[in-house]
Amino acid sequence: MANTFRLALALCGLTIGLAACNVLEPQPKPAEADAAVAPAPAQSPAAPVGTEAAPPAPESSETAIAAPTRLADPFRRADASFSRFALNSSGVRPQAIGRLANGEICDDEMIECAWEDTNGVQHTFGGKVLAIKSIKLEAGDRRAIGALDIGTARQPPEVLKRVRAFLPEVAIKCVKASDSGEGGRSACQGSFRNGGWLKLLFSAETGQLEEARIDAFQIN
Repeated sequence: MANTFRLALALCGLTIGLAACNVLEPQPKPAEADAAVAPAPAQSPAAPVGTEAAPPAPESSETAIAAPTRLADPFRRADASFSRFALNSSGVRPQAIGRLANGEICDDEMIECAWEDTNGVQHTFGGKVLAIKSIKLEAGDRRAIGALDIGTARQPPEVLKRVRAFLPEVAIKCVKASDSGEGGRSACQGSFRNGGWLKLLFSAETGQLEEARIDAFQIN
């Protein structure tokens, strides 16, 4: 093809001049693509106006925030089940807890002052240190209580089953009303390694739970 073009150009130049030659060098054809061009990916149709896009899929259990684990230390676990105000703490402001429940015996030295929160848990101070938490139940009170995970249990077998499941590290022993020294009420008690203890008091008349308490130390 190149030789034929040069010959034609030479003849053209000899006869009518190069300027008049109307012969153009043929352009090579573009090389074919090695592979066919892939079609553009299809797009999802837009959501109609006035509608919301579908919510994202929920996270898997591996990435979701895990439920809080219960406290490893049994005393702290029992303490927190009554309220968020920590026993053995001198940084708790009594007025932040709630109302004064025993103003008739609370003295100027803050000895045996009990402050009740909105859940009915009384917080007793020994001086400026929070020493005792307790919750008292009237006959027929069927509300679920968080203290020691008692819930709605009221009879001794049910109460002890729940408390022992909540605090398996603590040995809980019970004594008859005649031996408890609790005004005719039967009592169950367990001790913690830090010197604190819990106590469950049951009515002499109905046998139902009347009080649950946890003591950090002796104040009287």
